[in-house]
Amino acid sequence: MANASAGLTRLFSLIFGGAGIALLAAAGWTGNRQYTIMTQWPSVEAEVVRSQVTHHQSQSSRSTTTSDMYTAEIIFRYRLKGRDYLTPSTTGYSSSSYPEMKRKADSYPPGSRHVIQYNPEDPNDIRFNAGYNFGFFFLPLLLAGMGIVFSGFGVGFLYASRRERLLFCPSCGHRVVKEQNFCPNCAAPLSSL
Repeated sequence: MANASAGLTRLFSLIFGGAGIALLAAAGWTGNRQYTIMTQWPSVEAEVVRSQVTHHQSQSSRSTTTSDMYTAEIIFRYRLKGRDYLTPSTTGYSSSSYPEMKRKADSYPPGSRHVIQYNPEDPNDIRFNAGYNFGFFFLPLLLAGMGIVFSGFGVGFLYASRRERLLFCPSCGHRVVKEQNFCPNCAAPLSSL
């Protein structure tokens, strides 16, 4: 019975540890992508054509209730290599706080000019909030946090499975080997182990 319990604990350790490592790898990849966008994509000055808050409903997989979520959407007009572009972009994350997204949209009023980054391979792929800020690095931070938690559970389960394999004398607490009949420290019978 103890071996089955230790085996199940080791299985949980592998599952949680593997998921944690995968999440940390995804955080590294997305963080590197955001850093590349911020440092290597060219920039261009663009004019805001329209800024608005968009609304959608989100439903949790654990619940039947829906939540109102909001995103700031900004439409930019810019010119690259003699060609005009009209491209919408969002904050990259949603919030249940309408005032938060309204403030974000209001900070980009129509007619204002802002520097944006664009993908040199696809000039319609733009970022207007590139920088060291929460919104731009939200996904990598979320994945990293989840990866740390899952990895922690994996290490905890691994430690627990190791503790299950270690046997101790019920009388004195001295470490013993499963095949021993008596504790080498206090000579107590070990038949119950």
